[in-house]
Amino acid sequence: MRNLLCITITCCSLLLGSIALAATEANSKVIYRYKNKEGVTVLDSKIPPEYVNDGYEIVSRSGKILKVIPPAPKGPEADRLRKEKLQREEQAREDLQLRRAYSNVADIDAAKARNLESLRGNISILQANLVSARKRLQDYQAQAAAVERGGRQLSDELLKNINNLMQEEKDIQAQIKQREQEHKEVAEKFDRDKNRFIEISKQAP
Repeated sequence: MRNLLCITITCCSLLLGSIALAATEANSKVIYRYKNKEGVTVLDSKIPPEYVNDGYEIVSRSGKILKVIPPAPKGPEADRLRKEKLQREEQAREDLQLRRAYSNVADIDAAKARNLESLRGNISILQANLVSARKRLQDYQAQAAAVERGGRQLSDELLKNINNLMQEEKDIQAQIKQREQEHKEVAEKFDRDKNRFIEISKQAP
């Protein structure tokens, strides 16, 4: 008697489960159509996660195709799309920073002028230092020439001073070249920022 009761309860549970599943499918407005691992086309009210990247169709209960989801890209194509996504995200971060830094184009022009003026001032100081170093070098070289004309040997201190000034001249020239390159790069960066600011301002609602 007890076994018969258990069997009856089990059958009722299965029947209720089947009825609930059928009701769920009946209430579903769309059906997912996909192929399983065996290549068999499956129609279901949901799609298992492991089949999502393989592509599928969303159809109405009448069989009309509502939407086609293509398979997710793989290999080089996936790498390309991922790279493009990262680039878009980086550009979005840069655009946000640009909007926070400047209120209008005039702000960018003013910031560019300040930065370039500072660099030009630094270059002017270096150029003045270069003139001074060359003048001192010429003086020491003149002293060395006078000593050699007198048939005397150049002192170690005089040779050291000449060598130091020659090295100083090279160092200053390298710094000037570096600052001039920096001046060019800063100007170009502000120009790019300005053009981008104008572009995203047009896109803003």
